[in-house]
Amino acid sequence: MKIDLVYNPAAGSFRQARLDALAAAFAARGMEVSAMPSARDGARLSGAADLVCVHGGDGTLRDTVQALGPAAGEVPLCIAPAGTINLVARELGYARRADALAAQVAAAWDRGPESWLRAPLYTLGRTPIVACLSIGPDSHAVAQVSAPLKRRIGRYAYVAAAMRQLARWPREPVDISGELADGTPFACSAEAVIASHGAFYAGPFRLSPRAGLAADSVELVTLHRSTRIGTAALTGAAMLRLPLDRLGLAEIRTVRKVVFDRCVSPVQVDGDHVPECDDTIAASGMALRYVV
Repeated sequence: MKIDLVYNPAAGSFRQARLDALAAAFAARGMEVSAMPSARDGARLSGAADLVCVHGGDGTLRDTVQALGPAAGEVPLCIAPAGTINLVARELGYARRADALAAQVAAAWDRGPESWLRAPLYTLGRTPIVACLSIGPDSHAVAQVSAPLKRRIGRYAYVAAAMRQLARWPREPVDISGELADGTPFACSAEAVIASHGAFYAGPFRLSPRAGLAADSVELVTLHRSTRIGTAALTGAAMLRLPLDRLGLAEIRTVRKVVFDRCVSPVQVDGDHVPECDDTIAASGMALRYVV
């Protein structure tokens, strides 16, 4: 079996020793490994791999899916969690130790495709969404995250950006329409939006019990008014695993399509500020396959 081992050498969490250990662990199980460093303009792939293993976080995974293009629904994936944010790897339960991960992936490969997790892929325009998206104060904070600081202190760079955001709190309402999972149309207005395709958001937090990679839908969390106090209350409730919608802190809809009234910006996708803007979240027609 041939594996493309995709990694981001510029990531603050990257360690050559861990990459070498991971390659050695796969090679010890008879797998042919090609280490594929990503570049500023995205991931690089050999085009000949039976399996692509992403050594990084959700952003590197998104870049890999984008690089796969139409083949994203055909080439199976696995994740060696090593990024600032690892929501997909957390949900799928991928091991962090190189030998344990190699054993886990080898066992799943032997079980065959029927046992792998199928995750319908949603996109914002042409940008894949592997875990989550946000618009509002959260996305403004992510847009201000310092790359050098992120390399030095990891996820705490997001905390620093959020603290700076408190001084200039953006409140930019957006009109939203779309289609619920049952086909019913909906419309609303919001000052903050989160689209969660995976079970987790911003770490171990679950905003909706219905969210999950295997779902052919997205959980749309909207705040009609986004204030500092309201956002603090929502964060506290999420930490305590309380129902956000029943507490009146947010509205949650299970959707298949979301259309914004304009090209939204800034937008956060999978922990990164995405400079391109678009106005529609929709199913791509493909499903990712995770070997787990």
